Parts: sequence; C-alpha cells; structure tokens
Amino acid sequence: MEAGEDHPWLSQHFLRDYTTGKTTGQDLLDDDEAWRHPLVREHFPAGLRADMVRLRHDREWFLTVMKSLPRTFSHLDQWPANVRSDGRDSVLFDWAFAGDGALGEDLGNYLPDCVFDLFVPAADLPGLAKAAYDAYVLGLRESGWHGDERLVRLGVCASAVKYDWLTALMLARADDEHVGYGGQGAVSAELRYRERGVTLAFLAEWAAEARLLAPQLGFPEAPSGR
Repeated sequence: MEAGEDHPWLSQHFLRDYTTGKTTGQDLLDDDEAWRHPLVREHFPAGLRADMVRLRHDREWFLTVMKSLPRTFSHLDQWPANVRSDGRDSVLFDWAFAGDGALGEDLGNYLPDCVFDLFVPAADLPGLAKAAYDAYVLGLRESGWHGDERLVRLGVCASAVKYDWLTALMLARADDEHVGYGGQGAVSAELRYRERGVTLAFLAEWAAEARLLAPQLGFPEAPSGR
C-alpha cells in the first residue's frame, strides 16, 4: 500500500514536513555563548557542534536521499510509548502519521527516541541499534525482500536528519525547567543533556556513515563532502 490519491489519509513527505517545521533556536548553532552554557559545555561531547552544524548544512541532501530510497508503508512514530508487549507478542499503537516512508526510516526513528525520552540509557544504544538492525534486515529477508542491504543501512543512517532541529532546541532551552515526556514529573537537566548529548553524537556517526555510503549507491556526494 502506498500513499497517494487512492489512499489520501496516509501521510506523504512526513520527514521533510516534520524536520523543516521545527525552527526553535536555529540561530544559536553559531552562537558561542549558547555553547558555553554549563549544561551544554559539560554534557555535549567535543566535536558535536561542528557535526550538528554540518548536519544542518547538508539537510537538504539528506532529505533528498531519504526521499529517493525504496519506499515502504511506515508507522513514522515508532518509539517505546507506542508499543505494548506481553513478552511474547507486541502491538504497535498510534498510527496517526502512518504513510509513505523510506526503507529503514522507522528504525531510524525508534532507536534515537528510545534514549531521547529516557526509556533506554544512552550507554545501551550501540548494542540496541545493532540488535534492532539485524532483526529488521532479517524480517525484510523473511518477508521476501531481496534488495541491496546497503539501501536499508543508508535509510537508517540518513534518518539522522530527522533530529537536525534538536541540538538547536537544546541550546535554546538550557535554562528551562525539564519535565518528562507529556509533562510527567521533573527530569534532571544534567541527565537529559548528558543522554541527549551522547545520542546526538551517535546520530552524527550515522550521518557520517550515510555520507560515505550514499555515493556507493549512485547518489551525489553530500555538499560537505564525505
């Protein structure tokens, strides 16, 4: 099933609309004072500023790559709060954004959100990402998909662009009170900035891998190079 005239209720261009619609703090990416805030200075890894500025610079390229990848019906809001499991079977809820997506895009959303909203410690993200990716590819193969696995990997890694806006938002809200997702209780600012800083650095690695992988699959090189 594909989004289009026959299924007008399914979303189209979700990633572009979601990413470009979030603009809070964009000017702070180049603001030295914002990067000197104690929460940012102490919990954002060295090099993250350059990586996130580069991601912003390449945003249009990433969005174009994602739109050019093989398409699949996607949930587009897959994260732990939308999954219920009894230990044997799992049910996925909240299909409000479902529609056209790139192969691998749901996984590229699910993994970062596990940490951004404090369901999973950032230290566990590399192991979780490997296990989830291997399971995703296995599921594709078992369903009969026989395409180039590098396209899946590119879809996952290039999904880093979905969080292009988050660094700027964190810079803008460093002095705000921090609450849990949905306003449920207070959250330690140090915990939130540490966990998100580590995860943003993880996404920068994804972005770097996408820049290397895309030209191998016939895509133009990113504006910032490989």
